[in-house]
Amino acid sequence: MQRFGFSLVLFGLALILGVVGILLTDGMAPGRVAPGSAAVAAAAGGVLIVLGLQFLERGRTDIHRLGGSQPFSG
Repeated sequence: MQRFGFSLVLFGLALILGVVGILLTDGMAPGRVAPGSAAVAAAAGGVLIVLGLQFLERGRTDIHRLGGSQPFSG
């Protein structure tokens, strides 16, 4: 679960950085990427990051629930 979440976060970051990189170099050759497509790609990258973080959090709580280091409750 955590590996999948980590992969989603990394892919989302790579997607957003790719979009930003293309938009920064778009000044040399204007019109290469439509602004709407760039906005949709950046939003998809954000969704992937949020889903990845959710999977990472779920994996962390599952480890504690399955008998990880539990504090002594007396």
